[in-house]
Amino acid sequence: MKKIKMLYDVAKTMKNMAKIDGVVTIEVKRDQKEVFSLRNTFEKNEGGKVKANISSKMNLKGEDLSRESTTEFTLTGDHGPCKMWKSFHGHHSATESHGIKGVFHRLSIALGILSSLKVEDQPNGSAVISLDLNEVPDEIKAHLRDKMLHKHAHHHDFCYMGGCRNVEMLNGLVVINVNENHVIDRLTVNLDGKAQDEESGDHTVAATAELLFVW
Repeated sequence: MKKIKMLYDVAKTMKNMAKIDGVVTIEVKRDQKEVFSLRNTFEKNEGGKVKANISSKMNLKGEDLSRESTTEFTLTGDHGPCKMWKSFHGHHSATESHGIKGVFHRLSIALGILSSLKVEDQPNGSAVISLDLNEVPDEIKAHLRDKMLHKHAHHHDFCYMGGCRNVEMLNGLVVINVNENHVIDRLTVNLDGKAQDEESGDHTVAATAELLFVW
């Protein structure tokens, strides 16, 4: 019950944040060589206006490519982090399960993740929420892997570079640092696994991501 209360307080607080600034960084390695990196510095004011400066680098079949862009848009209605994140990355796939079966499937996944979450209270009133993929049920691990493969199926270059089309094993750790006001300061994700490429055989793949809020 304490864990649920903590998650509820964090979700409610973050949903009501009017001004949000932060940085997202992502790095993907294949056989210990960096093949993709991204940095997104974003800010949202109280009126819902979002500005993001995005830079990325990738290695595509031995050729180094880089891209920089600036995006500006205005959110309507809910201005929370989730709405902003959906604006950056799109909504759920149309291929996701619907109906009663789909509802119970998503519910079982959510409850499985909830049961695997750990919450560690800190002396200063803050907390650390963590999820070790090695400790989640195999069904959930397979679901997360399939979601990742499906999401990147339309980004062929990234899939090629990270070897994520045929990921056979996926391990990792998700850590969320929450301050004493139930506000997320940092979210980090570290993933590693093995992938198989039809042309060059087996590879090790690793990805790290960090979302750092500036309050």
